[in-house]
Amino acid sequence: MRVLHLTTEFPPVIYGGLGTAVGGWVTASARAGMTMGVLLVEGDLVIDDPAGSRYGGVHRPAGRAGPTREVEGGAQAVVDRDGIRFFPSTWGEAAEAGVRLARQWEPDLVHLHTAMVWPQAQAIQAQTSKPLVYHVHSVDRAEYEIGHEPQPWLAHSHAQDAAIAHADRLIALSGDERDLLTAYYPEVRDRIRIVGNGIDEEATHGPTRDRTRLDGPPLVLYSGRLVERKGIRDLLDAIPRVLADAPDTRFVLAGGPPPLTGDQVADQWLTPDLDAYRPQIHFTGWLSPSELADWYRAADILVVPSRYEPFGMVILEGMLHGLPIVSSDVGGPAEILDDARTGLLFPPRDVERLADAITALVRDHELRRRIGHAGAAEVRRSWTWPNRVAGMREVYAELVAAA
Repeated sequence: MRVLHLTTEFPPVIYGGLGTAVGGWVTASARAGMTMGVLLVEGDLVIDDPAGSRYGGVHRPAGRAGPTREVEGGAQAVVDRDGIRFFPSTWGEAAEAGVRLARQWEPDLVHLHTAMVWPQAQAIQAQTSKPLVYHVHSVDRAEYEIGHEPQPWLAHSHAQDAAIAHADRLIALSGDERDLLTAYYPEVRDRIRIVGNGIDEEATHGPTRDRTRLDGPPLVLYSGRLVERKGIRDLLDAIPRVLADAPDTRFVLAGGPPPLTGDQVADQWLTPDLDAYRPQIHFTGWLSPSELADWYRAADILVVPSRYEPFGMVILEGMLHGLPIVSSDVGGPAEILDDARTGLLFPPRDVERLADAITALVRDHELRRRIGHAGAAEVRRSWTWPNRVAGMREVYAELVAAA
């Protein structure tokens, strides 16, 4: 099976769950014996050369030092140690490059990961008739209507509307997302397949410490994009309630646009009524995967207060690190976590219940230990990539057979 993926992100240069998921699917599929190609549109490419050197390139591999080589059909690619072929491209060249790849490299199908590159996928589909899978990592209309994102998200949904309408198969990340897609787009019901994401057991970037430690004030971690639908304002509103009962608790919010420092991100989000709590609240700014892993290891509790969450790669990351998780009872988290066993769930946007759940874990180290251990065992039993790839392979095989 030969698959061409279309994306704007690939690890280690990622800005949220999309890049993490794309990297996981491509790498796990390659390790399972499938041939993977990645058309990386305007994204930064940093990979390990099979010979042991490090390659860093942006947009154009041709003419740069590094493991650039000729592949089938004359298409130029950078090949990593798992045999994944990367085809970096600029926005202006991506449609032409994609059509050329579809003809020369001859993938069995094209796997689209973001509607941002729908015009490129549309060109490939129209000119080559290659089967198209659209991985709906998030429903843009839900970002706006449920997550209360600003107006620009709604404009982006028009590209997603077209991608959903024309894709041969749609990947939903959970049963809840399938139902949401069906409600918004009832005509695509029969083309939807549910395949949840996975995680690499090595994603901890080192040993996970014992979560039963009692020294020092507990640290509550938020990890992810800092946007409205992630419930950042709900978390900030809950912090004074938690500190009223447990004044030594520290809060770390990891993430943010790469150009901004942590202090600049804090200035964007912290309102004057939170000035008294600033010493307890730390914004990190954008972090590399290894830097983020350091915060996971330092944390005692992970909080995921999303108003809308299609899946939640951060949930799997927290479980893998042995962290007890407080999450809103929505979408992917509600299907991954078992309330009171592998996490604590609260109704979305319910600040009081969110604060109560965090406080319960802050004050009870034995509860933290029990939930963290149960989550760590569950994620290794059910959510590692080898357990997930078979489902995607079935979708690929079904689509190729139909074509």
